[in-house]
Amino acid sequence: MTNETIKAIATSLANIGKELNELSKSILDASEEQVKAAPVEDAAQKESIKPKPKPKEPKEPKEPKETKEPKTIKPVSAPVKKSKKQKIEKKKKLVKKTKEPTVLDRVYKVIKRSRKGATVEKIQEATKLDKKQISNSLYKLTKKGLVKTVSRGIYVATDE
Repeated sequence: MTNETIKAIATSLANIGKELNELSKSILDASEEQVKAAPVEDAAQKESIKPKPKPKEPKEPKEPKETKEPKTIKPVSAPVKKSKKQKIEKKKKLVKKTKEPTVLDRVYKVIKRSRKGATVEKIQEATKLDKKQISNSLYKLTKKGLVKTVSRGIYVATDE
């Protein structure tokens, strides 16, 4: 930009500023005239103008609630001991039966087939799973009681 254009812009901005000042003064003058022309109310008149609160309507009486019959307490029987067959059935149910065998199913199947026990390497070869997945599944199977550790790294299915 040249100096002439900058000066032209500065003078036009100064003119705009002056016009804004004149407009704001005229607005102030007009608002002062309106305030003077409005009637002055005293405090007593202001209170009489306030809307009076509506009287509260009486509430309809509520219908009585139906009382519930007290719950009857059932006698507690002694726990029944389960036979070995029932325990085995329960453990078999812990491993989910789905169309596709789960990781736990696959690992358990490999361990169950081995007579002397299965190592992590043998399970990994048979299932094609990561060592971490095998480790997690062995942990879960031992917690469920389906597998026990014979020695370090050798796992056997329990007979129960």
